[in-house]
Amino acid sequence: MNAIEKTSSDINGTAQDTRQDLHRTIDKVASQAQPLADKMATRAHDGVDLVGDRIDQVGDSVSKASERLMARGKQLGAACQRAGETGREYVRERPAVSLLIAAAAGYGLSKLLGSRK
Repeated sequence: MNAIEKTSSDINGTAQDTRQDLHRTIDKVASQAQPLADKMATRAHDGVDLVGDRIDQVGDSVSKASERLMARGKQLGAACQRAGETGREYVRERPAVSLLIAAAAGYGLSKLLGSRK
């Protein structure tokens, strides 16, 4: 039985050594993995912040463009209204000339559009 006990003791010792080696290896890998995971998390957060900043910039640009378009639209609307008022005044002051201009414009358009057959 002495040989069996010795073999059993050797196996237990080897298993204990192997277990300790595995624990050391796991601890070593874990200690190296944590900084890598932290670095990846930091880069991911930086990437999200960068994308968020870009989205904010695009949103600001779109907002500014929209404001400019609205201002231009108001200016154009005012200009059209002034042109309409000017046209009404012209027709009230010179109805005969206005009628002749309208007839000439109608005749010219009919010739332009009528020749497309």
